[in-house]
Amino acid sequence: MKKWINGHFHTMRTKDDIYHTMVTDQGIIVGFDDAVSHITPQETIDLHQCHVYPGFIDAHLHLIGYGRFITLIDLRDVYTKEDVFLTLDKNKDKSMLYAEGYRDLGITKIELDQLIPDKPVFLRHLDYHSLTLNSKALELVKLSSDKGILREEEAMTALKRLPKHKKDELKMMLRHAIKQLYAYGITGGDSDDLYYFNGFDETFSVFDEVLEEMPFRTHLLMHHETITDFVHSGKSWNEQTPFLELGAVKMFYDGTMSSKTARMKDPYRGTNDHGEIVMGKQRFVDTLKRARSLGLTAAIHVIGDQGLDDVAKLLKRFPPKPGQKDRIIHAPWAMKKTIPLLKSLPITIDIQPQFLSADLPRALDYFSKEPELIFPWKTYLEEDIPILGSSDAPVETPNPLLGMKDAIYRESNHNHQAYHLEQSLPPFEAIKLYTTYAHQQHTKTNRGYLDQGMIADFTVSSKDLLTLNKDEWNEPLIEMTIIDEQIVYQKK
Repeated sequence: MKKWINGHFHTMRTKDDIYHTMVTDQGIIVGFDDAVSHITPQETIDLHQCHVYPGFIDAHLHLIGYGRFITLIDLRDVYTKEDVFLTLDKNKDKSMLYAEGYRDLGITKIELDQLIPDKPVFLRHLDYHSLTLNSKALELVKLSSDKGILREEEAMTALKRLPKHKKDELKMMLRHAIKQLYAYGITGGDSDDLYYFNGFDETFSVFDEVLEEMPFRTHLLMHHETITDFVHSGKSWNEQTPFLELGAVKMFYDGTMSSKTARMKDPYRGTNDHGEIVMGKQRFVDTLKRARSLGLTAAIHVIGDQGLDDVAKLLKRFPPKPGQKDRIIHAPWAMKKTIPLLKSLPITIDIQPQFLSADLPRALDYFSKEPELIFPWKTYLEEDIPILGSSDAPVETPNPLLGMKDAIYRESNHNHQAYHLEQSLPPFEAIKLYTTYAHQQHTKTNRGYLDQGMIADFTVSSKDLLTLNKDEWNEPLIEMTIIDEQIVYQKK
């Protein structure tokens, strides 16, 4: 039994519901203040007036992918061809140059061949749906391309043909990811990893084994290509252990903005192209129907406003079982007519507030006509459409404080202007994105608040997140991260 004293415990029931002492026992919150004043604990932890919130959750990321990203060439902050070439040149001693976070700057295999002709070079685009390769890399994955640029399923084929990581390497990547997430105050995440590495069974075992040593509330989506493997595994859906759940079938309706494959109502500027249905309409429907036949929910990637409307209609046509909820991933653009349809569905939406600051105003330049609703987070909440905060790491840095800031201020990192402030969220709602709301797809309900009977997962900040000024959100505020009553991170 532990007593946590001299803190400000924000229950997240209301803005003013705050306590100053909390007792936990065997991973569960026992009570607060006067109700626990008589208890003599085995251990007392002084929080020195820090502020405590329910443990942060990232509702959509790629845990092993993020762990691998930490160890690879990082191009997220590289904005010119010259700097890309300089970064690659600095790493040319590697046997294979694999970089992530590349912003499509028009580099082709011809330029890469001139720079590094004798080693494979892979530039994975920031949208994670495209690759740029040199000739050696194309030769390695047994594909051809005049410019060396592969998109959507062709890019996925190339990645599948890369040499596999050893299981111990995957475990190391996962440990790296969890350790860094602890430092961001994150106590759990909903991850899409089971398809991209060593197959369903081995990747699942990586999670199972690592989570025994490093507690982290993990909810794994099942890529649509792994449904058969899931069935053959004999595993049940949902909770596997207190730290591991199997969740919805991950599907892709459209593509991305940067590749101009997101399915839009109006064509992209200067073209007659509206984007694409990356799986093909019939294959998408067949996959959804198969998931339903197995009693599974769907987790659908959709970016474009037309894509969102199409998906909503299909989910209405092929609903999940009573009591189940599907999840939509992204949904940054929407048509007004789609909102009532979304409201009628048993769904949640994984949003990424950092996409706004990273993508605007550049993304708006792709459109021939501006979408009706742009990152409409307030509209979703006002219409009782649940939204869950996430980063899609490694696409964005999985720091929930940055996501909260972007949900409040909606400012572009490029020109520092705010966009559509009528859709901004107040701080209390921004925090709930990564605490209370982020648990809506999880099996257990005793989480997301600081309250008696809730799990003892919480995040400790040096400052009150409800009263921060804009610049303070960028500070390293996390003092402690606690999972299952255990301190897994403490700032030195």
